[in-house]
Amino acid sequence: MNSEIILTLNLPEESILLNEGVLNALDWPRQVQIFINPDEKMLLLRSCSIKARDAVVIPDDGVEQFEISGRSFLRKVRQLMNWDDDDPRICLGEYLPAVQAVRFSLRDAVAAEQV
Repeated sequence: MNSEIILTLNLPEESILLNEGVLNALDWPRQVQIFINPDEKMLLLRSCSIKARDAVVIPDDGVEQFEISGRSFLRKVRQLMNWDDDDPRICLGEYLPAVQAVRFSLRDAVAAEQV
């Protein structure tokens, strides 16, 4: 499963977990940004510079996965998707070489226990 690009929306803990596949696809970035496309119900994750707006710094200590705190971000996602429970959800990602980013479809998110 480590080679798969997986983003976990951990609603109970209000965090977002990037697995090793995400980090590897983005060539082990030092910072990332996450964007929401509400019309397409998609998330886009890309590496960025430290000066970029809302940049999240990833520690440089050989992490295999990285957890981002995201209360307000997850609230937006929950409202967008009309999720009324706290079940963690997993999204499989697709690397987009043209924009050097990873795309996740929220429509295809599945409950974590289903994976």
